[in-house]
Formats: sequence, C-alpha cells, structure tokens
Amino acid sequence: MKTPFLGLAVSSLLLAGLALPPVALADPPPWAAAHGHRAKQYRYIYYPRHEVYFAPTTQLWFWLDGGGWRVGTSLPTGIVVAGAPGMPVVLGTERPYEANAYVVQRFGGRHHKHHRHHDD
Repeated sequence: MKTPFLGLAVSSLLLAGLALPPVALADPPPWAAAHGHRAKQYRYIYYPRHEVYFAPTTQLWFWLDGGGWRVGTSLPTGIVVAGAPGMPVVLGTERPYEANAYVVQRFGGRHHKHHRHHDD
C-alpha cells in the first residue's frame, strides 16, 4: 500500500531543491581582467611603413620617438602618413604600443621584413 505522505515528502524535497537562490552573472570587478566577449576592444589604423597608430574614436596618434612612444592629437612634422597604406587592427589595449611586437610580427613594420610562410 502506498502512503500519500511519502509521495508528498518526495515532492516537497524536489521543490525545495528547485528553490535555490538565483545566480546573478555580473561583469568582473574593475581590478580583474575581462575575458571573452566582455574584454574591451580598441580599433586603430596601423601604418606599418612608419610604425604609427591612429585611434579614430579618440583622434589620437601613437608613434615611436627616440626609443619611447609618444601620443598626441597630431603627428610631428617628420612623420607623414598621407598616401601611406594603413590597415585596421583591433587590439585589447588602449595603448597600442603595448601590442606593437605582435602587430609588427603580424603586419610588418619599419625595420621588420615580413615574410609569408607557406605550408607544403
């Protein structure tokens, strides 16, 4: 003979298990690195011939000057990118020079010979 109490007790336990507090997904705290789709992306135009970056959203230029990187709203008179081919790059930093080694390796630069590798 089945007892209604046992069925009620099992049902109550199942419902209690489903009544767990909801899990809230939030962005990582400001001090933690963001990963995946939440990571910030920054767009630049990179000029490999001059190893110069332009950030369209902030209208800032980034260029190498005497071994150090400079930032400004215009390039110095010695650097002319007009007519030079630029390419769009997306980086995970608001300081493109932090990723310059990667960008130069991938797209070339002033003193870098870019060779394509072919797999046979």
